[in-house]
Amino acid sequence: MKPCLFVLTFLLVSRSTYSQQTTYSRQALINDLDYLEQALKETHPGLYRYQTAAQFDSALAATRAAVTDSMSHRAFYALLTRLVAGIRCAHTVAEPRRNWLDTLHTAGFFFPFQIYFLEGGPYLVMNRTTSTAVATDSRLLTINGRPVKDIVQEMFRHISADGYNETLKYRQIFDYMFSFYYNALIAQTDTFHITYADRKGQEHSATVNAVTVAEARRNGQQNPLNKPLFQGARREFKATKGLRRYISVNRKTGVATLVLKDYFGGKTAEEADAKLRAFMDDCMQKIAGAKVTHLVVDLRQNAGGYDSQGFELLGYFIDKPVRYYESLHMITNNSPFLRYSSIPQEQIKNEAPRLQRQPDGTYPLNEGLMRTLGYVQPRPNAFRGKVYFLADGGTGSAAAEFTAVAHSLGLGTFVGEETGGNYTGGNGAEFIGLELPATKMRVNIPLMYYRNAVKEPAEKGRGTMPHYAVSYTVHDLVTVKDTQLEFVYRLIAEEKKK
Repeated sequence: MKPCLFVLTFLLVSRSTYSQQTTYSRQALINDLDYLEQALKETHPGLYRYQTAAQFDSALAATRAAVTDSMSHRAFYALLTRLVAGIRCAHTVAEPRRNWLDTLHTAGFFFPFQIYFLEGGPYLVMNRTTSTAVATDSRLLTINGRPVKDIVQEMFRHISADGYNETLKYRQIFDYMFSFYYNALIAQTDTFHITYADRKGQEHSATVNAVTVAEARRNGQQNPLNKPLFQGARREFKATKGLRRYISVNRKTGVATLVLKDYFGGKTAEEADAKLRAFMDDCMQKIAGAKVTHLVVDLRQNAGGYDSQGFELLGYFIDKPVRYYESLHMITNNSPFLRYSSIPQEQIKNEAPRLQRQPDGTYPLNEGLMRTLGYVQPRPNAFRGKVYFLADGGTGSAAAEFTAVAHSLGLGTFVGEETGGNYTGGNGAEFIGLELPATKMRVNIPLMYYRNAVKEPAEKGRGTMPHYAVSYTVHDLVTVKDTQLEFVYRLIAEEKKK
């Protein structure tokens, strides 16, 4: 199977490409919706995971009713994303057109601040204007007269995520992506009139011009307000050597930090699994040599990879065989839409007869087709000390499946925030890249329904919840201080004293 990729809904709509003169007849748009409906009902295994068939049909009817004649590409895209987001699947994503990212470098509608959302609201952590009037620790209140919290909630109605999770959605409106969604869903504007509160809580206002990506980068680097942020980023880069996968061992304290910001890639799952095993074996050797008693596993921002990599990784933290997935199923083995899927046609021809339809209409997979349905065996060099897992809203897909199973098995202490992937499982593995006939908009449709081998959670449709929820302050952000990791180190130090 190919990677269970964690699809972030990166939306980009250029004024020059999707202006009001790009319009379609109502019938053409209705035809696109009919085509999408057929594809979803024939192939999407999680279409009714969080809604009934009647609820989906009602949402579809409301979408059709909202279509008008001579509707713009931008307006229809807003309708489409609202419908798709209602499926509550992080891997079911609508894009405005093929290769839409090409317009990124020429678009000139970017909000000239980098925003980060904390518990206290949205904060400006980088100033990308040429002025030093707005400090980088300011709390943003309104944009063009509208409260930011209202803007965010409107964006969230159009952003795909598993279940009722919002930590992933906040990740998806970080930095430039906030501008993309603002332009596509809120308003197209050349200027932004903002109100904000300074560190003392006093309110101010300012009017700033929209910028291009090139201007945003140049201004961000040159504005002296951003100096602490860049200094902190350079310190972090020097400390980690820019690596996204590494092990750091402190022989004095007996604490090691294993960083996996992503899983290893590869042309095949076998190749990727081999890379992961080689990396983990090397890490375990270093840990054993240093007599490490406490291990921190950092999976923040890990968007996943091949399903089997989480399966392999779990073997380094268990002492007996365990299940990883409870079940996997599809809802078709012969839909014509499979010709648009990531599954090679020869594979479909060979494996389709092995998928037998059940009375409930599903086509379950077995261990012969998917080895990850078997038991995970403990590795001979598995870690036997105390483990602390760091996770956040960027921990998704195959990485979130791992954290869910590890959490359910009680393999360690979880610190950070709710993961972006659903605790009980999501939809993924292989995908259909559907192109709508008239608008050429693209919809990514997953083909496999996952049920993780986990205990039933207290709250349906949420990610893995941390034992210790740790947030940042705006000062931590603008100085690049890793508050969550430091919390874990303090937690370990306190436990060592007991």
